[in-house]
Amino acid sequence: MERDDSQLIRDHLGGDERSFEVLMKRHIKAVYNFVYRLVPTNVDTDEIVSETFFKVWKNLKKFRAEENFTAWIFTIARNTAYDKLRKHRESVFSDFDTESGENFLSDTLADSEPLPPELFEKEENKKIIQELLERIPTAYREVLLLRYANEFTFDDIAKILGKPLDTVKSQHRRALILLRKMLASFGG
Repeated sequence: MERDDSQLIRDHLGGDERSFEVLMKRHIKAVYNFVYRLVPTNVDTDEIVSETFFKVWKNLKKFRAEENFTAWIFTIARNTAYDKLRKHRESVFSDFDTESGENFLSDTLADSEPLPPELFEKEENKKIIQELLERIPTAYREVLLLRYANEFTFDDIAKILGKPLDTVKSQHRRALILLRKMLASFGG
């Protein structure tokens, strides 16, 4: 019988070192994919993922059982990635942001339908989507990656990002509008 995350954590904290290895193997691919898509291509994804799991291991006894473990790991991965970016003084900017950090796209643009998750799954679209994701504001990219590539709920995304639920939903809507506009000009 396969042990769930909670049982693996209890077993690890009880002295079973193998349990952490199983836990890590269960989540490493999703964390790696998230970090890979989140940071610029010149940043060492492997180093960020390694540091993420070191922090998970180091702080596992602080994890509260009532929390979503996967969301907790993604929060650590996100924070580790941004720490790495700050240390290297790299900034991720979008052509759509003003100097004050605001986006010039209107909040009132119509959003006729959501971007389907299938867009992330279709092989021929992966390269185009990756290029477009690198060009949108980081806040939007995070929400889209967590929602479609990792299938988190908006509630989980809000917890991971430490933002109000309405803000996450608004960023999701704005990201979809921006992606549609970019896809239209891309020829898609």
